[in-house]
Amino acid sequence: MFIGEYPQTVDAKFRVNVPAGFRTELGQTFVVAKGINCIALYPATEWEGFLSKITERKKLLFFTSGSRECELDTQGRVVVPPNMREYLNLGKEITVVGAYKHVEIWNREAWKDYISDEAYSSENIEDIMGDGELI
Repeated sequence: MFIGEYPQTVDAKFRVNVPAGFRTELGQTFVVAKGINCIALYPATEWEGFLSKITERKKLLFFTSGSRECELDTQGRVVVPPNMREYLNLGKEITVVGAYKHVEIWNREAWKDYISDEAYSSENIEDIMGDGELI
């Protein structure tokens, strides 16, 4: 399970440090794919499961055509492929986010904007949790 939020900096070679706690579950070889406002890293088995749920050909091609199998280097970094850098308009300041079954890489400001939605503020935690239905 991938959880947590990790501010990172992309280096000059477009390498991103994958948090140590994510590396084992992600595996040495994994898939880098387009996400919603982000780049997603999927363990191979999760990627296959994700694709198996897509029934529309155009959607399937959208996800598979831009995806890449990638590997961690010896220091636990992944090089973000050029097409993904362009898709995300990758900046130097990013946030790596655990998203349960996959990992997401966000431009830091986009992540802050996304997560700062007032509906998900601490004042609204009871509504978020469904009046206790989740606990």
